[in-house]
Order: sequence, then structure tokens, then C-alpha cells
Amino acid sequence: MKIEFCIDKLDSFLQSIANQLGLDIDNNSFQIPSDQGKGYFTQIQFSKDILITYYELLLKEESTIIRKKSDNDNIIPIIFWLSNSGIMQELDSANKEIGKDTPNGIFLPANSFETKYTFPKDVMVRNITVFIHKQWLQENIKKQNDYINNVILSSTSFFLFEEISYSINEILMQIVHTLKNNMDHTLAKINLYSNTLHLINLLFEKILIRSKDRQMVNINPQDIHLLFKVKSILLREYISIPSTDYLAKECGINKRKLQRLFKQVFGKSIYQFAVSVKMSEAKKMLSTKNYTVSEVGFIVGYSNLSHFTDKFKNHYAITPKLFLMSL
Repeated sequence: MKIEFCIDKLDSFLQSIANQLGLDIDNNSFQIPSDQGKGYFTQIQFSKDILITYYELLLKEESTIIRKKSDNDNIIPIIFWLSNSGIMQELDSANKEIGKDTPNGIFLPANSFETKYTFPKDVMVRNITVFIHKQWLQENIKKQNDYINNVILSSTSFFLFEEISYSINEILMQIVHTLKNNMDHTLAKINLYSNTLHLINLLFEKILIRSKDRQMVNINPQDIHLLFKVKSILLREYISIPSTDYLAKECGINKRKLQRLFKQVFGKSIYQFAVSVKMSEAKKMLSTKNYTVSEVGFIVGYSNLSHFTDKFKNHYAITPKLFLMSL
């Protein structure tokens, strides 16, 4: 399967894909044909300036998706990958693997760049893309000498990649949960709009910080790869946090170098990052109302309930007991 589309208007993505597949849009969504696989596309437009799309696809054959360049440079697409599925991206004659837990989890290009993606067969591909107008961004930020003003708002030829931080991932998961499970709720669209604005803000905060941190540019690409390997281990083994010695040996990197670069790239020490994973998982479990506080504390790795309570309160400014009672 090969799909080509061009974003000439803020809301043209969904219609372009539907036209390529010969499908009709129903209630801002459509399912892909069963002979091509499983999955669907959907979109929500909040205003004339902000729109969000979501899709998940399990394709029966390797497929090529091409976003053609557009002359409308007032549109900024912000692409968030929610899966690690071996997707290959071809951009400006360069190929790279992209995915949620890679340094390339977020892609923000000028609308004038053509991008080609290769989706593998029999692997779930999930994506959220936010489309905004440059004019809206310009009206809602302070004009000064920074990367957003000097590059994103001033140039018609730019692109950048960012990693999906833990805080960004939490917002993405909330958006997906609402889109898939909670769209009948009275406040669903307000919730989505709020989280989309939060998502945009978190990304641009990262971009502003990155543009000031010149040391980031000097990190060896191989070291970046190793750091994301460490991150993946922590996400998988957060219950019993691996020692720095173990992580350094497992990934073949000097211990002190690992500690320094991990904090530089992810904004937290290895231990702080692992604890944030514990707390996020604890909060998710408490939110289901299927567990007691002590059960959750034990599941995420705390044998001492007071220790778990202190960590949770430090992280969320509320005790797990009060959080559970507030649900």
C-alpha cells in the first residue's frame, strides 16, 4: 500500500488519507479496509488554529506513507510516535528509525519538507499529530530572541527531533485514553483540548531549554543510543531499580559518564527517573480503584508503606490515601 498526502489546510490530513483509500469519513473517523489490515484514523478540531489526529494501524503488508511538501507555511505539524515498531523515516536524503523510546519520538518539521515513512507489516503503529497555525503560536508567545521566534516562526525550512519525556508520555496516554474510552463524557473535548495545549507547552519548553544547552550538541550519537537503552531498561525494571554499575556494564558505558549524560538528556538522575516511573505506575493503579494503597506500594517495589507514602506525596503533593479518596 502506498499513500501520499499534502497538508494544505489545517484539517486536510484525514480527508486526504480517506480519499487515497476511497473511504468516507463518519463522525471525524474512518476504519481502514479489512483487506489491508486493522485500525482507524480520527481527528478532533478545537478551533480554527488547533487540530489533533490519532491513528493506530496493524497492516497486512509493508506500506509507504509520503507527506508531500506544501506551499502553506502557516501550518506546523507536530508528530508524536506512540509505538516502537521499526518505522523508517526518509527525510532530506537521510534514513532513520523512529519510535516512542528513541531520540526521534517527536518530529516537528516545516510544512515545506517532504517526508517518507515505511510502516512494517503485522506490527501496531500508533501516532498522535497536532496541527497548529504559526499565526496562533505567534499571537500566544512573547516575541524575543529564542529558537521558537527565530527559527520555527521565522523560517520556512527547518525540522527538529525530540525525545518523548516521561511527562510528555503521560499526557499522550491521557489523550489516547480519552479518545478510545471516554468520548461520551460531557467534558471529553475540553479534556482533550486542555491536554493538547499542555502537550504543546511541554514540547516547546523542551525546545527552549535545548537551544540554551549547547553541551547537548556535543553528545556522541552512539552515546545517545546507549542512553535510550538505559532508559528502556529502567522502564522495564523499575520495580527493583537496577544499580548504576549494572546499567553501565549492561550498556557498555563508563559509570560517571552515564550518570552525567543521563541527567543532561532526560533532566533527571537515573534514580529520580526510576522513581518517577514507579510513582506514575502507582497513580495509574490507584486510579482504577482496584487496589489498596498498601497493595500498590508493594507492587511497585516498596515493602515499607510509609516509605511509599512519602515518595508519592513528594511526587504528587498528596498522599496516596487522599488521592484514592479523591477519585
